[in-house]
Amino acid sequence: MVALASLAAVGALSAWTAAGYAGSPARIEVREGRVLLPVVPGRTTNAYFRIVNTGGSPDRLLSVTVRSGRDPGLTVHRMNTSNGAYRERSGPVDIPAYGEVEMSPHGQAVTLGADPAWQPGERVTFTLDFRRAGEVTVDAVARPVTLGSPP
Repeated sequence: MVALASLAAVGALSAWTAAGYAGSPARIEVREGRVLLPVVPGRTTNAYFRIVNTGGSPDRLLSVTVRSGRDPGLTVHRMNTSNGAYRERSGPVDIPAYGEVEMSPHGQAVTLGADPAWQPGERVTFTLDFRRAGEVTVDAVARPVTLGSPP
C-alpha cells in the first residue's frame, strides 16, 4: 500500500513538473497604480497598486521609492478601540504564486508625503523592490480624493 501511494505521489509530482509549474520563478506585474492628491497639498497621502504574480513562486514586496514625494513606506489600515481609522507601518507584503495583492484604503498601501506640485492626471514614478523579481518601476496616476467613488 505504501509503495502504491509513493508511486502515485511521484507520478503527480512528475506531471506537475512536466507542466512547467515546479520551480517557475515569480513573474511580477504592477498594474493600475494611483496616488491620491491630499486635500491640503504636500500632506501625507496614499498610493495603491495592483500587484500580480503570474509565476509559480511567491515573492515579497520589500520597499518602495518615489522620484517625487517624501518618505514612502508600506502601511496597513487599522482601527482603534474608538472606531477611528489610522495607517500603521507594515513589514514586507507577500505576493503569492499565481496570485495578486490589490492595495486599497482598507488594506495595504504605500503612504508618503505628497509633492505639493502634483496635479490631477500627472504620472508619479514609483520603484517597487521585490525579493525575487527585483525592482519594478511603474507610474501611478495622481487623482483627487472624491467622496462616493472608489480611490
